[in-house]
Amino acid sequence: MPKINIKYQQGELYQKLVDEYEVFDHYYEVLVFLAVVGYREDRVRRGGLTDGDDGKTSEAGLQNVYSRDLFHTVAACLAFQDTGDPEALVDREEHKRVIAEYAAGGLEFAREQFGQNAGDPTDAVVTYIKSRREDEPDGDIEGELKRIVESFDDEMMGYE
Repeated sequence: MPKINIKYQQGELYQKLVDEYEVFDHYYEVLVFLAVVGYREDRVRRGGLTDGDDGKTSEAGLQNVYSRDLFHTVAACLAFQDTGDPEALVDREEHKRVIAEYAAGGLEFAREQFGQNAGDPTDAVVTYIKSRREDEPDGDIEGELKRIVESFDDEMMGYE
């Protein structure tokens, strides 16, 4: 597989979540998390990069995202949900695009919700996740991903 990089705005929040407070181990984990936040909050920034406060851009290898089955599935599901095209499920360029665009929207949302807090953002991230989990009818943390997969199954199998 040729190397495909996702260009994104890194910003201070990435550094806090990975380097300073070790909420995540790697920047690409934050990228995927923010992409899911962007999708969940219906925040997508077409073109990917935000007009953030520090303007620092970075790149993450798509192969890092693909190194975890769940992250690969998230990328494929986001691509399908965004385009409605089953071909997007296996289109690496679409995966790259949707991760960047939803992560940019997720970063904007995160900055508004918990990124501007001085100090440790861990509590704010955990509170956000718990609040979204409580929004799920069964308290299922995988509910949003499950809905994406079910939507795909319904459309592809004609169960609508």
